[in-house]
Amino acid sequence: MITTRTSSLFRAFLLNAPAALGGSAALEGVMMKAPERWALAVRLPDGAIHLEVHDDPALSKRFAWARWPLVRGVVALYDALRVSSRALSRSAELAGEEQPTSKTALYATTALSLLLGLFIVLPGFLAGLLVSAAAQPLLYNLLAGLIKAAILVGYLLSIGRVPEIGRFFMYHGAEHKAIAAYERGLPLTLENVQRQSAYHPRCGTTFIAFVILTGVLVYSLMPAPEVLWWRLLGRVLLLPLVAGLAFEVLRYSAAHTDPLSSLLKALGFRFQMLTVRQPTEDIVEVAIQSTQTATRPA
Repeated sequence: MITTRTSSLFRAFLLNAPAALGGSAALEGVMMKAPERWALAVRLPDGAIHLEVHDDPALSKRFAWARWPLVRGVVALYDALRVSSRALSRSAELAGEEQPTSKTALYATTALSLLLGLFIVLPGFLAGLLVSAAAQPLLYNLLAGLIKAAILVGYLLSIGRVPEIGRFFMYHGAEHKAIAAYERGLPLTLENVQRQSAYHPRCGTTFIAFVILTGVLVYSLMPAPEVLWWRLLGRVLLLPLVAGLAFEVLRYSAAHTDPLSSLLKALGFRFQMLTVRQPTEDIVEVAIQSTQTATRPA
């Protein structure tokens, strides 16, 4: 799903350092993305771990314009969706489509994709029933943002009760832990990885929270908010700008420790509590092998 499969894959595009690493949860597995390649590790039905690696340089490595401020956020989103979708599809094949876990997670991914379409337009429409967008644009957009957050939180709380999705969220937590250990230069052992936090400041779930925040400000500046069709269509047209700004906020807050950055990170961690579970050792082992494969010298 968008919040987990794009999730910390953003960190591979947030940094320009050669050691940049990102990833996302897959079905019974973890995908890790290094600057020049991505690796997928999947726990097969027989208990073995399948490993594969794909050469796939990030767009930000190939094109200078893909590293421009604001533009890089949209590029990161595209790259994250592209790679994680491939990994998710491949992991479904490897894990066995007949398994309930695979079917449930794929259905949840599709449902969330549809939900995100409503997530853009529906809150603006509902907020307009309660507040005048023309007379009180900031209040209107703040209300729309709260409705967005309520839809997202309600949905994630709902699917989080499904055991199979809970296991998917454990792979998300394992991916965060493995990247944290790698970034600290620690040997990738079960003990070292399990000691790391399951939350990460550059997670895609945090990015979605920041999209809601920046959307309140950007949409409040839209001209002619009294025109319903433009007010709703404009939210779609301005989404790349909102995503670009949210990415810059994410990038800044992850790299700083000032009070505002700390507050933003705390907010992001609260959202991550909806998509992250503490992983078991067998799940962490999958994340470790994916990390080692992705970062192994060519």
